[in-house]
Amino acid sequence: MKLRVFALTLIATFAAHPAFATSLELYGFGARSVAMAGATEATEDDYFAAFTNPANLAFAKHIHFGFGADAIWNRFDIQRVAGESQYPSHLPVDNYLAHIGISTPFGGVFKDKLALGIAMHVPLGGPTRLDAHDYRQPQLPLYDTLGDRLALVASLAYRPWPWLSFGAGAQVLTALTGSADIALSVLDHRITQKSMQVELATKAYAILGITAQPRDDWRISLVYRQSSQVSYEIPLAVNMVDVGNLKFRISGIGLWLPDTIVLAAAHKFGAWNVTGGAAWLRFSAMPALAPDVSVTIDDAALKQGTATPDKIIDVRNLPVAMGAKDVLEPRLGAEWQVLEYLVLRGGVQYRPTPLPKADGAANYLDSAATTFGLGSGLVIGDPLSLTKQPLHVDLALAATVLSRRTVAKLDPGDPVQATSVSGSSWHLALTVHHDF
Repeated sequence: MKLRVFALTLIATFAAHPAFATSLELYGFGARSVAMAGATEATEDDYFAAFTNPANLAFAKHIHFGFGADAIWNRFDIQRVAGESQYPSHLPVDNYLAHIGISTPFGGVFKDKLALGIAMHVPLGGPTRLDAHDYRQPQLPLYDTLGDRLALVASLAYRPWPWLSFGAGAQVLTALTGSADIALSVLDHRITQKSMQVELATKAYAILGITAQPRDDWRISLVYRQSSQVSYEIPLAVNMVDVGNLKFRISGIGLWLPDTIVLAAAHKFGAWNVTGGAAWLRFSAMPALAPDVSVTIDDAALKQGTATPDKIIDVRNLPVAMGAKDVLEPRLGAEWQVLEYLVLRGGVQYRPTPLPKADGAANYLDSAATTFGLGSGLVIGDPLSLTKQPLHVDLALAATVLSRRTVAKLDPGDPVQATSVSGSSWHLALTVHHDF
C-alpha cells in the first residue's frame, strides 16, 4: 500500500503543464508593437523585425541598436459557484522582462540587398520556468508563465529587387533530457550507488517572411512562424537490491507555441501610417497539457531462481487530447505623426479562445480576449553625440481583456463544479533605440 501511495505521489508532484504563449506572441515585440496590439508585421524594419518579419530588415538604411523593459501585471479572476475545494484556483503571477537587439544592413555589393538582425528576450525573474499544478485546479495556462522564456532570435533578409524582400530566421530554445540510476538497500537504509546525466539540447525554429513594397507608401507582408516548444524527458531507474527495480519516467512539453501564419498590409498617407492583418494560429495541433508519467516497481530481488518478476506497481497517466481548435486573430494598428519629434500609436487585436469548455475533469480555463494598445514615440536628438541620427524613446501600455465565460460541469458531483473566468492583463513597455 505504501508503494502505491509513493507512486501516485510521484505522478502528482511532476504533473507540470505547458504555457501556450509568451508576451512576444500575445502582444508583440517592443513598445511600438505593444502600442499597436501586435500589428507590425508590415511596418517594423529594425531589430524587432528579426522576430515579427525577417524580410523587413532589408528595408532599413542604418545600423540600429536598442534595448527595453516590459512589465506584465495579471489581474484575472476565477469565480466558483461552490467556492474553493481541495483543488484551489491558481492565478498567473506578474512578470518582468527585458530585451536587447541590433540590426544592420550590409555594404559593398550587398548594399540595399542584405541585412541581419539579432535580438534576445530575457525574463528578469529567472530563466524559462515550468509550473506544476493539478489538472483539476482551475487555472489559465495561456497566461501562467507569460514572459518566462529565454529566447534568442537571429534573422537574415535578402532584397533581390527594390520592391521585394525575403527573410529567414530562427528562434532558439532549449530542451531538457537526462537520466538517473540509483541503487539502494532497503534493509540497510543506504544508497549504494548513484549516477545522473542531464543534457540541454538547443533547437532552432524557423521564422520566414516575404514583403512586397510596390510603392513607397504601401507594404504587403506574409509571415510564417514555426510551432516551437520546450520539451523535457527524465527517466529514473532505482535498483532496490532487497526488493526489485523501480522505474520512473516523466516526459512532456513545457512551453508550446502553435504554427502561425500572418498576412498584413501597411499604408502611409499624410501624417498617418495604418496597418492591419490577421494571424492564423494552428491550435488544433496543441499537445496534451499533462505530462506522460509512468511508475513501475517489480519484485525481481524477491523471486527465487529464474522466476519472472511480478509488477507490484504499474501506473501510467496517458495524455488526453485537448480538443483545441485553430483560431483567426484580426489586428489593426495606426501611427499618427503629430509633430516632427512625436508619434502617437494605437491598436486593437481580437483572439477567439482556442480551448473547449472546461466541463469535464480538467479545469484549463480561457475565454475570448481583446487587446487594446496605446503608446507614443519621442525623438530626443542625439544626447550622446555619437552620430547625426536621433535617439528614439517608445512607451506603450496595452490591456488584454477576457470576456466572462461561465462553464457548468457535466458531472454534478464534480468537486470544482461551475467556474467563471474574466479579468485582464496589463502590459507596460519601454524601448530606447538609436540608429548609427
